[in-house]
Amino acid sequence: MDNFVNFQRQMNKKKGGLYIHIPYCRHKCLYCDFYTGGLRIAEWDKYVDCLLNELMQRKDEFDFEIETLYLGGGTPSLIPVKAFLRLMEGINSLLGKSDFKEFTLEANPEDVTDEKIKVWKDWGVNRVSLGVQTLIDSELKSIGRWHDSRSSIVAIEKLRREIGNVSVDVMFGIPGQTVSSYLSTLKRVLKVNPTHISSYALMLEEGTAMTQLYNSNRIFLPSESEWLEMYEATINILKGEGYERYEISNYSKPGKESCHNLSYWEGKPYIGLGPGAHSFDGGKIRKENPNDLKGYLRNFSNGGDKKFYIEEFLKEDELREEMILTRLRTSKGLNLKEFADTFGDEAKEKLLQNAQNFIFQGKLQKSDDFICFTDAGFSVSDSILVSLI
Repeated sequence: MDNFVNFQRQMNKKKGGLYIHIPYCRHKCLYCDFYTGGLRIAEWDKYVDCLLNELMQRKDEFDFEIETLYLGGGTPSLIPVKAFLRLMEGINSLLGKSDFKEFTLEANPEDVTDEKIKVWKDWGVNRVSLGVQTLIDSELKSIGRWHDSRSSIVAIEKLRREIGNVSVDVMFGIPGQTVSSYLSTLKRVLKVNPTHISSYALMLEEGTAMTQLYNSNRIFLPSESEWLEMYEATINILKGEGYERYEISNYSKPGKESCHNLSYWEGKPYIGLGPGAHSFDGGKIRKENPNDLKGYLRNFSNGGDKKFYIEEFLKEDELREEMILTRLRTSKGLNLKEFADTFGDEAKEKLLQNAQNFIFQGKLQKSDDFICFTDAGFSVSDSILVSLI
């Protein structure tokens, strides 16, 4: 195990990320299972103070260079300008750092204003991830989104002009969607030329309103063949437009991959602040903040003397499975030499034995140093990964 930790840290070169969770949403989307609360309960000043108190408490955990900062949620674009300024001033003061290789902020189209864009840009935001989902207004209503297609296009255009690096989320397999309507969304998004596109399928997560509607036959989803046609069209169209697929659901113009998300999949360290946020030391320790906003505010309102996270020490078999699961999410795939150096030649041979049938079927491909999914394999990656581990 010590060999694993030393090797992993060497590979990571002591670089990682900081994630900050913003748990408030104007309205919870019908498909969402993330930990969020309503905007009406937002106490922005108090929440920013608590985030900074947690950061102060955990400063000693930053034994790596912070390359990326990611504000996720929830809906980070809801943060009032005054609260955003206080948060950034506090982060920069505590870390002694004001510039990041990549600083991503997640946003909804209806929140994008000229004032916010200027403030975001002035404080170093150099990438915005915009939750568009679809440009068909009836489909937006079917999944509980508040914006419309026009505001999405306007937001993308403003962000492209002022910040430049813009990622757009689009979704397929949603209620009422057809192959034609999905392709219409994709082609309209391409006209405004985002640098990055995340195209992912609707997932019916347990406990969500969408799943309840589906189980009670109140909504109907596209068929499996329609889903597959949308998926395959995405690959072909984006490739033709110069986007490179670098992860299961993510496509970018050359050099515009999400550095922060790649660091997750490459096993680099990161620290997550806020209720529901996760952390990883790049070796064998995971930390998870409970999904408890009230408890979080209570714990950190007075400085945060107590640890809020739950700590987990991963076993070797868990680390081995995790390396397979995360590395194979990417188009680059799993480095077989790294895998063997970390877990031994026997583990490598077992992995290749489990993969052999999928290589024969054309769902996995192997080079001298890497094993990775083909496009056909990505479409059924979940079932393959279960067989590999």
